[in-house]
Amino acid sequence: MQIKVSQLPAHLKKQGLGQIYVIIGDEPLQVQECGDLIRKQAKYQGFSEREVLSVEKGFNWQSVEQQAQSLSLFASRRLLELRLADKSPGTEGAKALISYLQNPAPATILLITIDKLETAQQKAKWFLALDKAALIIQVRPISLLELPNWIAQRFSQLGLQASPEAIAVLAQRSEGHTLACAQEIEKLFLLYGKGRIDANQVMEVVADSARFETFAWVDTVLSGDVVRGTRQLKILKAEGYEVILIVWALTREIRNLCQMSAALQAGQRWDQVSKTFQVWQFRKPILEKALKRHRYARWKFFLKQSARLDSLVKGAERGDVWEELSGLGLQIAGIDFQTTLDERIMG
Repeated sequence: MQIKVSQLPAHLKKQGLGQIYVIIGDEPLQVQECGDLIRKQAKYQGFSEREVLSVEKGFNWQSVEQQAQSLSLFASRRLLELRLADKSPGTEGAKALISYLQNPAPATILLITIDKLETAQQKAKWFLALDKAALIIQVRPISLLELPNWIAQRFSQLGLQASPEAIAVLAQRSEGHTLACAQEIEKLFLLYGKGRIDANQVMEVVADSARFETFAWVDTVLSGDVVRGTRQLKILKAEGYEVILIVWALTREIRNLCQMSAALQAGQRWDQVSKTFQVWQFRKPILEKALKRHRYARWKFFLKQSARLDSLVKGAERGDVWEELSGLGLQIAGIDFQTTLDERIMG
């Protein structure tokens, strides 16, 4: 059974906890909040033990059943989380999942999170088995049309009443990034408490925090400003920004640009592509410039590089994630390392 994110609270309240949940989507905020809702309900109902398994290269799929069957001496119920991220379970994983679904472990809730599934993957036997046995929560990006209502609801949850102008400013400044938007709303609550929020208050808070924030750095890189982008990333690192969020923001942008570039290569016009991908008006020149700088094959290469960054963040590979993040940013901005090296040798 599949439901929307907005349906999950009512479903848990009416139906109670099930045995198997699957959260699909690559928006960290909505995925995290859905997971937190299930975790909170599970803890309330006595599922005091929690195990997290992250699927990486060489993952032992037998460990899923082993962990599910072995409760500690101090717990009688367990929440088992299986994080697939962007990995396919493969043949071994598919068999393990189907086997588990046929005989779920008693006193265990299985929570699976998956970044994204292609249409072909959703037709695979393992996913069709999940669709029958589990509650699947589909996390979809919040569209530009939905964003103002979503922002108003977030304000309301904290006891804030924002003016239409305040909501419009925040929607524009956050550029559709729900995680950044939610953080700004929480900041407004901490600064002003419950009550009415106007556009000036939003502009003061967001402008102050957005000088060198993550999404500004991404846009600087896409615009090709090497000097400013390098300075911004250094400040992000110095101020303790979470590198996982920076990697996520850049990866998401690269993935979108890869798809846009493919559409342009197939003969679509830029105005069609920008409309299909719901590009903000003031971001159109930035993305158009980036797409003119690199062809589709290059964006595919960047996407592969961003996958390595994700592995570095998770500790699956060795390397300096900040250094490699900087290097990828410079390449996207237009620096050709091989040409630069050749010029130094010749020079």
